[in-house]
Amino acid sequence: MDFFEKKIRPVLVQHCYQCHSAQAKEVKGGLLVDHRDAIRHGGDSGPAVVPGNAAGSLLVTALRHDGINMPPDERLPDRVVADFEAWIEAGAVDPRDAPASAE
Repeated sequence: MDFFEKKIRPVLVQHCYQCHSAQAKEVKGGLLVDHRDAIRHGGDSGPAVVPGNAAGSLLVTALRHDGINMPPDERLPDRVVADFEAWIEAGAVDPRDAPASAE
């Protein structure tokens, strides 16, 4: 839980919520990442996060800029991508059980 709060949630808020949250003016790709069920369900392309399977998680593919580029304007540092891979491999613990309020 601590890893998520320190390493994952801040990146989602800073780099993803603008286009992929309930507060977005237009949700891109049908994908919400502002609560656990939404990020696991995914959007138009399928599940964004598959707990225990970073390689099978579209979020990791997008963060690596491997065919899908998120965030679209810049690739995040390798250490951030590695944090997401570690989080997903460890089961993608995510305490957010409802859509987030404005953060």
